[in-house]
Amino acid sequence: MGDVYTPTDEDLEFALRHCKRTSAAFLGLLIQLKTTQRLGRFVPLGEIPKVIIAHIKNQCRFRVTLNDLQTYYTSGSKDRHVKLVRRHLNIKAYDTIKTSELAQVWAQDAATTKEALPDIINVTLEYLVKERYELPAYSVLERICQAARAEVNTRYYDRLCGFLTDESRQRINDILRASTGLSGFGWSTLKSEPKRLTPRNIHAYIQYLEWLTSLQTLLPTDLGLPPVKHQQFIDEAKALDYAELVKLKLNKRLALVIVLIRHQYARTLDNAADIFIKLLLKMDRSAQKLLEKYLSDHQKQTDHLISVLSGTVRVYLDKPESVTAFDPVLGKNSDQLLHMCEQYMAFAGNNYLPFMVQLYKKQRSTLFRTIEILNLTSATEDKDLLNAFQFILKHKQRRTEFLSIQNDPNDSSAGTIINIRWVRENWWKLVTGKSTKSAHVTEVNKMCFELCV
Repeated sequence: MGDVYTPTDEDLEFALRHCKRTSAAFLGLLIQLKTTQRLGRFVPLGEIPKVIIAHIKNQCRFRVTLNDLQTYYTSGSKDRHVKLVRRHLNIKAYDTIKTSELAQVWAQDAATTKEALPDIINVTLEYLVKERYELPAYSVLERICQAARAEVNTRYYDRLCGFLTDESRQRINDILRASTGLSGFGWSTLKSEPKRLTPRNIHAYIQYLEWLTSLQTLLPTDLGLPPVKHQQFIDEAKALDYAELVKLKLNKRLALVIVLIRHQYARTLDNAADIFIKLLLKMDRSAQKLLEKYLSDHQKQTDHLISVLSGTVRVYLDKPESVTAFDPVLGKNSDQLLHMCEQYMAFAGNNYLPFMVQLYKKQRSTLFRTIEILNLTSATEDKDLLNAFQFILKHKQRRTEFLSIQNDPNDSSAGTIINIRWVRENWWKLVTGKSTKSAHVTEVNKMCFELCV
């Protein structure tokens, strides 16, 4: 307080030019000067803390009483000194008409990008100080800024409603009608959050995602809202129940529904991706466990296969000139043994992918519904994987074990529709049926290729 309210030599010199040092007017002028320097406006005596009055009085060694000061504040001298202080501090009086109009303009400018009332007030105050205006009472400024915020928000509501076509307006009205108890998705549904990923919950949530996807196609991608306003409208919409929503003015009601649809749709893209990833990870873990069980259950079969193989090698080494020498080892079960060997080799090197294919059949529909919501695009110039994805989407309804990837299925030398060289080694044989990547591929296993993609 000492630094702020202690009169400087310049302050004392200014007061001495207009008053006698021992007069109440001298102290009154100094008090008006120091408080206006600090607050930017003239303050009634009753609003000034006594400790500030006492501090200025002690600094100047005055014997003026509080009654003397009260007499000064009701005199004409006080009003004359107001003009002197304004001139000394180079500030302009606050005009209730002209200055208020300027303050309204500044407040509206601030309200276009800010929502919190204190932020709008602070910006308006900065303009008033910069333009050297005396500050009005806080209540006046608060009222101006509240009105400015309301007007700016109303303009945003009107602009958002201007995006609506007859069809989209009808869809929003359907949402509000559904909230009254009719069948369908309503206002409370729009604000729902994903539940634990049980099969039933996943199915219900995907229905919700598909509904939101159909809604957002009726709205523009960019709503033209500053980030602060956008978040404020979202928070306000989330906080309203149906009864509170219908009490709002029509344009505000529609605007909040629009903003919440866009926000929820953006979030559902993340949720759809999460569901898709979790389903695949669950399949991955289940397939690994099935492989472990398979290897454990077939340990005896494996031992037998190794025994047959070792016997075969011994016979070959002892009697390589006679093919019939293999008969005692292979016997009549040679075809079955070959099948067992091929089956075992399919899982060699801890390859659990064949088990994933079995699990995929149960989740296929859910995975397709989820990933179609995402509307994938390529993050790089390499479009091979995206082209493969479009290929499986195109043929997802076909009931066939294999899909041709040739431009002309009847011409074995024809080029391919898609490039599949990105397929990894552990998927290659499952997808193509070929052992090496150098082999010519004309078709792919439909289920394996879908899961690989």
